[in-house]
Amino acid sequence: MAEEDDPGIGERIDRLEEIAETLEQGEIGLEQAKELREEADDHLESLRDDLDVGDGSIVEVNTDHTEE
Repeated sequence: MAEEDDPGIGERIDRLEEIAETLEQGEIGLEQAKELREEADDHLESLRDDLDVGDGSIVEVNTDHTEE
């Protein structure tokens, strides 16, 4: 999948919510539930990668371009 075709973080979260609602309703077959679970796992893995903050350090960036 090309990068421009990748859904953003918000779209992935929205899709995960849709999947959760569908699974909670319990009105789907086992095969479809399995497919939705696999899709959800893919979205979660991508979100973890997108949101990985490394060591968690906060870096302040001065965008003013003026010397203090």
